[in-house]
Amino acid sequence: MALLAALTLTGCNGGDDPADPMSTWTPSGTIDTPSSAAPTVDPLTEAPKGETAKQFIRRWVALSNRMQETGQTEAFLAVAGPDCDSCHEYADQVAKIYENDGYLTGGTEQILSLRAESATQWVVVMNAEPTEYAEAKGAEPKSLAGGKYKSRLYLAHVDGKWIVGATEGLPL
Repeated sequence: MALLAALTLTGCNGGDDPADPMSTWTPSGTIDTPSSAAPTVDPLTEAPKGETAKQFIRRWVALSNRMQETGQTEAFLAVAGPDCDSCHEYADQVAKIYENDGYLTGGTEQILSLRAESATQWVVVMNAEPTEYAEAKGAEPKSLAGGKYKSRLYLAHVDGKWIVGATEGLPL
């Protein structure tokens, strides 16, 4: 739409500012000069070049925390393998809460330790804040106590990027 408006205005007034061949007229009649700054990339959604498994796990936990805060599951699911049933079930639960105008507060997870059992198998100890949530608008609030827990993550390196293949709860 902005492109259509810029083309229409250019046809009416004889063109853009000749001093800047990249500028365009905006619908309000001002000149819009493109920024020379590179577009910003969200570091959580874009895997850094040479990302290690350990770095990936930290990014995956951050994506999980963001998903709980916003209800947006796309970035989290982008790093969940197709066979990671627990990942998809978790994302589905969060999405349903937000779709039903419920809420979710707390629950932020923090990694306490990471230990490699192999290049693609890691044991992670985390602490989760207490969580309060309602599955729908007006629904009775529920809570989770939070606390320390341990999981085994099975990772896969596919096309130069890490994904979570599966997770498994472990006793502390």
